[in-house]
Amino acid sequence: MVGKLPILRNRNASNFRKIVKKKITEIKNVLYAVYNISCEPTKEEIEKAVREKDFEVRAFQKDLAELNTEWNKNAENRKEEYCLQQRRFHIRRIAYFVLYGWKEPILLCEDGCTVLDGLHRLKAAIHLSLEEVEVIVT
Repeated sequence: MVGKLPILRNRNASNFRKIVKKKITEIKNVLYAVYNISCEPTKEEIEKAVREKDFEVRAFQKDLAELNTEWNKNAENRKEEYCLQQRRFHIRRIAYFVLYGWKEPILLCEDGCTVLDGLHRLKAAIHLSLEEVEVIVT
């Protein structure tokens, strides 16, 4: 009996899916927010981080437990400070991709427009005024 193969989801999904080019305007750019407070970096903040080479190499999804511990400690139970910690992370992570680029394509949900993994890369591409990025639709 031949059945449908399961969707294999891992960090190196490019081994299992076809990489295609997609227009950035066709991908949902979700804004960063926590506790209904915007954590979205400005273009100027990203540019400053690039100039000062102030980068973040940790990955949001992979290192979230460590990041949450750090942000909670630094925020001392203040929502606004927690958001500021997240905002600083996003600024520094996007700046890293702006300067050094990336090899992994952005992973999209099966709808072809919702980001599953790679929002910092998408925002870096937007910052760089790219028209297309490599994606994998899961």
